[in-house]
Amino acid sequence: MGELIYTFASIASRHNQGETCIHGMRLLAETLHPLGVKITWIMSPESARLAAREVTEWHNAHGDDVAVAQPGLSLNTGDHTGSLEEKIARFAKVKEGVHQALPWADLTIAAGHTDPDIVRVCDALGFEGLWGFCWEQTEVDDITDRGCPWGFYFMDPADRLRPAQGKSVVAMEWTARDLLNSFHSGNPCLYSSDPNDVARGGLCSWEQIDYYKGLADNYLRNTRYNDQVFLLQHQEAHEMERHEGWLCYTEEDIRESAVILREFVKHLQPHARMLSLADAARAYRSRNMHTASSYMLWDYIPHPRPNPSYAWNLCPGPWPRTFLYYDRGAQMIFVDGQVQPVCIRNYQRAWDDLRFYAEPVIPRARLLSNTQFTWSREIEISVDSPCAMPYGCTLWGDYSLYQIVDTPGLIEGKILPHELLFLRFDLRPGQNRFHVRLQGK
Repeated sequence: MGELIYTFASIASRHNQGETCIHGMRLLAETLHPLGVKITWIMSPESARLAAREVTEWHNAHGDDVAVAQPGLSLNTGDHTGSLEEKIARFAKVKEGVHQALPWADLTIAAGHTDPDIVRVCDALGFEGLWGFCWEQTEVDDITDRGCPWGFYFMDPADRLRPAQGKSVVAMEWTARDLLNSFHSGNPCLYSSDPNDVARGGLCSWEQIDYYKGLADNYLRNTRYNDQVFLLQHQEAHEMERHEGWLCYTEEDIRESAVILREFVKHLQPHARMLSLADAARAYRSRNMHTASSYMLWDYIPHPRPNPSYAWNLCPGPWPRTFLYYDRGAQMIFVDGQVQPVCIRNYQRAWDDLRFYAEPVIPRARLLSNTQFTWSREIEISVDSPCAMPYGCTLWGDYSLYQIVDTPGLIEGKILPHELLFLRFDLRPGQNRFHVRLQGK
């Protein structure tokens, strides 16, 4: 059994006429600190200076930490102008400004991830993690991250959205998503752990958070199949207060968000380890020498029909049970009962905003033989491929009495007891045959 690691981050970088969003920060602190949450405040030099007393107190009493907002951070984009050297110098100045305000802070986490040079910038400045990635998202908040993995991964310096082959800066999600609904609906911004998203979409309200409990339970259940499962949650501090510089929500909306957050964390608290972003990045780096493979079996979560004013032109499901996987070379998604994936994101492909690494043609797997002996089993599968590509097969059913042995060409395989057998291969152009041998335990 692996562990569920929960982190909470809050953009608290805004300032206006000598004021920062301190009232929203206090409300988040009052809501989450009693539940053991260590908040990571994403700050600018100005907001760090204005909130230094409170953040220092929360650090000493509750383990809160600080991340550095990229220069010019607006939502999650930032200032991308200039050469690499200029970007490094600009970010270094911001990091130094935050450190002067909060000299106790290690400042190993950066925020503002959409610059193509950002991995090299972070590496030059000693950042271990980069927060803000949005799985399956396109265009919202000027962010298009579709194609990247969920959770954590080591970023390729040449392409921030795909895993590196070795160790690098850790990519960290903005806010965790309902993987099944996000993929099938095409609207990951509705099915997120941001309380405003589910409140505006009509999925949760006040203490009525059955949908959120289902989201937490899916993450928790997948600790069976992974050493670490990361559930990242976020709420902007300026969205938790009424201020003339940032009038986002009404007082009632703000109170509702606080209640939704409190009830969600109360449901999660007995089962999760609460870490700051910096400690979560260290936990990932200490366990993995390269991006860890992720296995996520996801059940559909029943929910009210979404509010069409927020989720217009959306098919709400229900969708079939879905298995999702990624490693350093690919990301794959399978629906219940189907052997071949419905989506393959090939990280050897160049990213573009049409395919998002996806293979345009996914070949169908054919069963040639499935022979069961007294206490072993042999399965032969054929795949006729138009080109070389990463590939996987998911055989749905109970394979819990077996273990995988003697499978030539197998890159990775895993049995999810009572659920499925997953096999990861690479395909050559033309016909590929795979002989899988299972031995009874």
